[in-house]
Amino acid sequence: MFVKSSFAITALSVAATLFPAVASADASDDYPIPNRILKTTCTVDQYMAAVRDTDPVYYERYMIDYNNRPPDIQQGARDRIYWFFSLDYAGRRQYSEDTATNVYYEQMATHWGNWAKLFFNNKGVAAHSTDVCAGYPPSDPGVWNW
Repeated sequence: MFVKSSFAITALSVAATLFPAVASADASDDYPIPNRILKTTCTVDQYMAAVRDTDPVYYERYMIDYNNRPPDIQQGARDRIYWFFSLDYAGRRQYSEDTATNVYYEQMATHWGNWAKLFFNNKGVAAHSTDVCAGYPPSDPGVWNW
């Protein structure tokens, strides 16, 4: 009996060595940024308007947090998310990889930890909003006023 269990433990050890798991810090198509955000052709304003109408609780929470930040942090968050949305899919995918593997990569997060929560942290919100965001005006700065 002891020999059988020793053999089983040895076999599991060898298997774990030969087939290592993927590191949990690696980015995937939905981590840390949902794939729909990586692939959307909508603008920031279109996406925010869609969130406002499809998931108003998430929009409201984000805007309350946003409005509780100093003006320079608000402007920094706006500039950074507009920059992100200006990237093509490959650039967004690389950004996702960089933020997943380097905790210090995104400097905006040192000023406001949830600066991109509306955009990156909820696959359900991203799914609902990217389904309909193309129907909103591409430029609507009013989405930042709540």
